[in-house]
Amino acid sequence: MTEIRTSLRSPLRSPLFSPLVGRWIKPNPFSLFQYSVNFVAGTTVGGTQPYGNNNNDGRFFRDPSNVTATYCPDATGKLISLGAAGLRRTTKGHFDYTSGTNSILWCRDWTNAVWVASNMTAAKNQVGADGVANTATLLTATAANATISQGFTIASAAKVFSVDMKRVTGTGPVLMSLDGGTTTTDVSSLLSTTAFTQVYVASAAVTNPNCWVSLVNSGDQITADFGQMCVPSISGLNIPTQQRYLTTTATIINSQSRPNAAVTDLGPLAAVGAGYFAFFWQGRSERPTGGFVITGSTGIFCSVNVDGSVRFSANAGTSTSSAGVWLTGLNNVNKVAGYFTNSGAIKLACNGNLGSAGTGATTTPALDHFDLGTNGSGPNSIMGINEIFSMSPNLTFSDADLIAMTT
Repeated sequence: MTEIRTSLRSPLRSPLFSPLVGRWIKPNPFSLFQYSVNFVAGTTVGGTQPYGNNNNDGRFFRDPSNVTATYCPDATGKLISLGAAGLRRTTKGHFDYTSGTNSILWCRDWTNAVWVASNMTAAKNQVGADGVANTATLLTATAANATISQGFTIASAAKVFSVDMKRVTGTGPVLMSLDGGTTTTDVSSLLSTTAFTQVYVASAAVTNPNCWVSLVNSGDQITADFGQMCVPSISGLNIPTQQRYLTTTATIINSQSRPNAAVTDLGPLAAVGAGYFAFFWQGRSERPTGGFVITGSTGIFCSVNVDGSVRFSANAGTSTSSAGVWLTGLNNVNKVAGYFTNSGAIKLACNGNLGSAGTGATTTPALDHFDLGTNGSGPNSIMGINEIFSMSPNLTFSDADLIAMTT
């Protein structure tokens, strides 16, 4: 009998073939990344990301900037105490905000003499925004137009005054001011009786500010916690930081938290960044322009342009999305994915918008580190939250994959 041979192979021999649908099945593009860290879930692929210390143990990112204990909200809004080392991470993600100084003294204890009250009583007997008993202050109006304030001798500059506040009783206006009540903002519509809300007022320039809160109706009560007055470090971005700085007798200069992958560390990501790679990032930003998703020491950058477009560059090669695709605010999620190859091709997508097809991209062998969502001293900070970052060497995606990954 003559044996008949065929060059055709059974499709069942391929793990990418489905006998149910009879066609090739494309793998989930996210599964192709060699390294991934999910700051929200606290999980990793291909490596580790411990928190609470800054050991050089092979983790993806170390934090050379965090030297100050602080509080950041988790996914439920509860403030979590975070130490003075390692990345600032809660179940909301990693907090990427610039450093700053809280000038308010006794920011949780409004019974202290630095707070001047009129027709108002203060009692430190409330559960705080961190869920700990007797850490926040109950403010009660004993007459109409009750006030409490703290004044400062500070040169003219932009200022933001914020308080974690909760309504206890009453329905009257709750006013805040940076100039002792001359200019006021009613924040009562933002308040809840069941949860703290970070309310704030901002001024483009104020000399010798006076942080002032007023309960207009007699008998009204609020809980106040974590009063902060900071000078915004990003010009024109007058918003409160999500990092709360605890003060008592002295002001606190709070450092930023900076995810840093360096070649001098034992982690794998800096070496990936020096070669051809693909990446995916997901996060939230309160900064409409000027933030950097990736800041390399040289050569490698992914940034938000003044028109709201997003740009990925590998030396001379660049890919840029359409204008206005970047979303601002902590209620909005941004997704960015990109790659560049040994042929010089480079491409990104942001929020489902495919960027231009760039050429001339090259590796950066001299790259000694890159930062995620910020840079060394913070001017590139996204002022927001890193949620997911994935990276892999020598990986590319189709246009359809880039769009799907970022939609």
